[in-house]
Amino acid sequence: MLHGGSPKDLLPEVTDQELAEFVVRDQRDFWRPAVDKPQLWLENGWVDVGLTTFARATVTRKDGRLITKREALDLLPALGAPVEVVADVVRRRYDDTVPSAAAVEGDWLRRRAELTRAYLGPAIDDLVTRYG
Repeated sequence: MLHGGSPKDLLPEVTDQELAEFVVRDQRDFWRPAVDKPQLWLENGWVDVGLTTFARATVTRKDGRLITKREALDLLPALGAPVEVVADVVRRRYDDTVPSAAAVEGDWLRRRAELTRAYLGPAIDDLVTRYG
């Protein structure tokens, strides 16, 4: 059970326009510079959150709606994200299987980082150009 006040009582209202501007600004000012830091992308968290945040920002900006992380993962292949990376994220987040040795080896982690960065850089640039 949750306790406390309603978020409406605690946070100021955000307009659709303010939200749309924020998601583009966040992609431009936080995520795009992070793409240029290769070491970050060797970590699961950066890959997972970077990809899902991009998909969620895209939908928010394009359609004006919020989606879950799971919906973002389902959408990413259609947005051009590397399918093997998305499958890796889904497996780690939602499958109860033990990761294979290949999934935790350095070669895969480096390849996953490269694939993610190669996708996110141009994808973010396109989002910012289109909506920024």
